[in-house]
Amino acid sequence: MRRLLASLLPLFLLLPPLSAEEDLHGTWEGAFVDDRVGEITTRLIFDDDGSFEIDQVIEVKDDFLAGADLAEAPAIEQITASGSGTYGVEGDRLSVEIIDLDLRIDGEDLAGFFTRVARALARQAADAHGVPDANYPAFEEAYVEEFFVVLDEVEFLAIFGEEGGTRTWSIDNHLLTLMAEAGGGAWEFDRLDGAMTAVARTAWGAVKAHGVMRLLLR
Repeated sequence: MRRLLASLLPLFLLLPPLSAEEDLHGTWEGAFVDDRVGEITTRLIFDDDGSFEIDQVIEVKDDFLAGADLAEAPAIEQITASGSGTYGVEGDRLSVEIIDLDLRIDGEDLAGFFTRVARALARQAADAHGVPDANYPAFEEAYVEEFFVVLDEVEFLAIFGEEGGTRTWSIDNHLLTLMAEAGGGAWEFDRLDGAMTAVARTAWGAVKAHGVMRLLLR
């Protein structure tokens, strides 16, 4: 019996541990509050084939558009984002590339919503500056175009940005922490599925080896 157990011992001890990237595989979710926008809930999915998905819901603050100086600011309840792309890991650096991204405000696509906002602002500006009706179409077109130039500088996707980016990362127990490289914020995510998967292969080998050692030492 001891010979059999002794022959099995190396098999358990040689079980390969999970790589850091394998620890990352799965679904993660985190929520945090942005004082400017509202409460942001983000779900990240890292597949073992290198594909990546992100889903985000922002519960928007009541005064989100207070600074827009609109006579009647449109009410916004949610800003949602659904994206996909690829990811790669190099040491403690996690790089994500967003390939497809759908941004919506209360179900309406982002461009459509902000086109309405820009046109409302253009009408107010035209009235304030006495722009003649004959000149208004050209004025509105230029105003909307400039509005979207400014809007392009605004990121509506938290964590990685709308095109992706690189973050430092670490996993402690089942908590994923992502940090901006330039000394920015940190975000924490809890594992949602397969919570025991990351430890199963290593822990199983360790438990078996420990049991065998106890038998051998009797």
